Amino acid sequence: MIEFTKVHGNGNDFIVLENLGGGYSSEELARLARLLCRRGHSLGADGVLAVEPGGDGFDFTMRLFNADGSEAEMCGNGARALARYAFEKKLAGASMSFSTLAGPVRAQVEPPHAELDMGNIPLGKECFGGTMESWGFKFPYLFLTVGVPHCVLFMEDYDELDDDIKAEIGAEVSHDFSLFPNGTNVTFVQRLARNEARAVTYERGVEELTESCGTGCVAAAIALEVLEQGAPERAVRVQNPGGLNEVRLNFASGGASCHARLKGRTALVAEGRVLEDALFEELA
Repeated sequence: MIEFTKVHGNGNDFIVLENLGGGYSSEELARLARLLCRRGHSLGADGVLAVEPGGDGFDFTMRLFNADGSEAEMCGNGARALARYAFEKKLAGASMSFSTLAGPVRAQVEPPHAELDMGNIPLGKECFGGTMESWGFKFPYLFLTVGVPHCVLFMEDYDELDDDIKAEIGAEVSHDFSLFPNGTNVTFVQRLARNEARAVTYERGVEELTESCGTGCVAAAIALEVLEQGAPERAVRVQNPGGLNEVRLNFASGGASCHARLKGRTALVAEGRVLEDALFEELA
């Protein structure tokens, strides 16, 4: 029997599976992600979050399996939602730290909000940009890594492209392995005001636009400040289709890195057990 909890951060939704006893192998978690995340055929989600033992002073370990079964290094909204879950389930206090493939994460939970300390984001040689063309549209872009890779595409008018076209462009850019050898998430962003932006992310591994992306919000906020050479300290409100995330930035002297914090709403939606039909693998 598989017990689950459904959570989300601003509509970026996940299925939490506790794996504190090590009952699920990595292969089984990847398989469950592919089966459970199918919308309309199973529970439906952007990914599976596995809670595993922490060790080394951490409250727990977070592992994320995308809907396609691939394991990702980090997810901002997923980490926020899991922090809320850990607090509500008494796996950790309101202030906690946990490990991820992208490194340690510190979180503070004040329901319904959860805030992450994203640490220092490198902006040196790992970060590059220019102009790219896709589907007949030209975009200034900046590539950076916020735990996971993000290519930020700057738009003057967010509504110039509908979601279907954004998804097609996102897929093309995400799989441009000549420019991004490991693939990339693709975030479309428009500056609305000095401290406000609108963004949506095509997520690698989910392979579609998602309601919200935490690391995408951080990447968008940093990219806008780098592009416009903004203030050393800045709070940017980033509106995703699923809700609002607040990103607080503090750039190092010389701009070699940026310390970021991410805050937004979280929710525990449902919990129960998975029935056998949800694990039925349909024939191709």
